[in-house]
Amino acid sequence: MVARRTHCVPGFSLVELLAAIAVLGLLLALLLPAIQNSREMARRLTCRNNLRQIGVGLQHYHLAYRAFPPGCASRRTLRLAWSAFLLPFLEQSATWERIDWSRPYNSLANQSAASTVIAVYLCPSTTRLAGGRTGHRTGDRNGNGITETGDCLGVTDYGGIFGAARARPAANGVLLFDRSVSLRHITDGSSHTIIVAEDTGRGWRWDGEWINGENIFDRSVPINQQQHNELWSDHPHGCMALFCDGSVHFLWAGIAEETLDALCTREGDEFITAHDYNTLAAGR
Repeated sequence: MVARRTHCVPGFSLVELLAAIAVLGLLLALLLPAIQNSREMARRLTCRNNLRQIGVGLQHYHLAYRAFPPGCASRRTLRLAWSAFLLPFLEQSATWERIDWSRPYNSLANQSAASTVIAVYLCPSTTRLAGGRTGHRTGDRNGNGITETGDCLGVTDYGGIFGAARARPAANGVLLFDRSVSLRHITDGSSHTIIVAEDTGRGWRWDGEWINGENIFDRSVPINQQQHNELWSDHPHGCMALFCDGSVHFLWAGIAEETLDALCTREGDEFITAHDYNTLAAGR
């Protein structure tokens, strides 16, 4: 009688399988933060490039008109924003030409132009949306399912700097109501003065439309502590800011408020260097 040979099929035991799953889980746990961090770095780079384009546009506007645009033109009647005046210098002439400059920003005449989403005005990291914003537009203000005057206007994640609330005199920034500021008025130096900064996630309740002239603000609280008309972003640890010379810097959230006041005012006679605002954050 011939004995039959038995062939063992190679494979994993249950213990080995569980060990392999545990190792894979550990690797994923280690890799996931790195992947998320690399994605945020890419988004931050896009945000920086957006502000650089805005900075180039502002420089070209200044060359053409010998001053930066008003932060808000005809505040009591039309309320048209600096970011609307800037459109031809951002390759957005088609949208600019559709604006009726004799009518208010939220008028029916400006509905078509104002509802346009301008990609360079949007930070890709923005996730915390405030009231009155749906995606990249303001949505249905009355909630009646009908597109009416002022509904679904394009928003912006960047606000103009009116100044610092604690500094005197008032209106001490660069983008002001019914007034244009030129470089000669910025006695603190163009490389030491912010003109535009992140103020992300706002909708119509907080004047977040790019055509709305109320999209300028006084800085009054530390970075990333208040979303309404303050330095605010969804980047970890700080926000991006555009300076009057066209440079863009990431401002750490721990920067002293006195330093922020100096950066947001145009003629406070402070001398703040790049080293100061990049290293004065707490713990850095």
